[in-house]
Amino acid sequence: RNEPQKQTEIGHIPESWEVVELGEVAKIERGKFSHRPRNEPRFYGGEYPFVQTGDVSNCDGYVRSYTQTLNEDGLAISKTFPAGTILITIAANIGFTGILEFDSACPDSLIGITPNENLHTEFLNYYLITQQPEMDRLAPKGTQKNINIQFLKPWPVPLPSFEEQTEIAEAFAATDRKIRLTTQKRTQLQDLFRTLLHELMTAKIRVYNSGSSAICTPTSAATGVGS
Repeated sequence: RNEPQKQTEIGHIPESWEVVELGEVAKIERGKFSHRPRNEPRFYGGEYPFVQTGDVSNCDGYVRSYTQTLNEDGLAISKTFPAGTILITIAANIGFTGILEFDSACPDSLIGITPNENLHTEFLNYYLITQQPEMDRLAPKGTQKNINIQFLKPWPVPLPSFEEQTEIAEAFAATDRKIRLTTQKRTQLQDLFRTLLHELMTAKIRVYNSGSSAICTPTSAATGVGS
């Protein structure tokens, strides 16, 4: 919008924007799974989703799936976050985020972030995605990298007007949708290519030249028609 810029701790931003601490504009809560060892079979295999670090670090900004579930006993020793919560990984894989698309229990290797009414959830998530390398760089290094609520609370966050946040988030979301559609189409074309190649190599179809174009037709063996 050609607005004059100002220098801040996170670089140049428009003059009308603020820089605030994450803890000032969002509720930050740690997940929980109090039993040790964590792999005790009696807590798993129920109907309740149990999102873990890998589900977040491998997502595309939205946590749409999970690889583990809890039963009633497991749920009682964990913490459940509602759909719409931003999850962030805080152990081993540092700073990867994703917005939950369903209610889910989470272990203490994840933190849930709930923005207040002045902060757009998708805008914050897109911003946090850009911060992952810096969080990983600054994470305390012991036997395993990890961060905590105290690490995240003072993290600087740019705060435009809510209208601008919404516009920015919608622009990124539209681009993400195009990327997903293009990726799906590419996967479908790759699958089609592999199928056609297999059928050509196994003589299930044959290629004939017809003028300037090639025509693929099934062989008699593939159609079950005798010669």
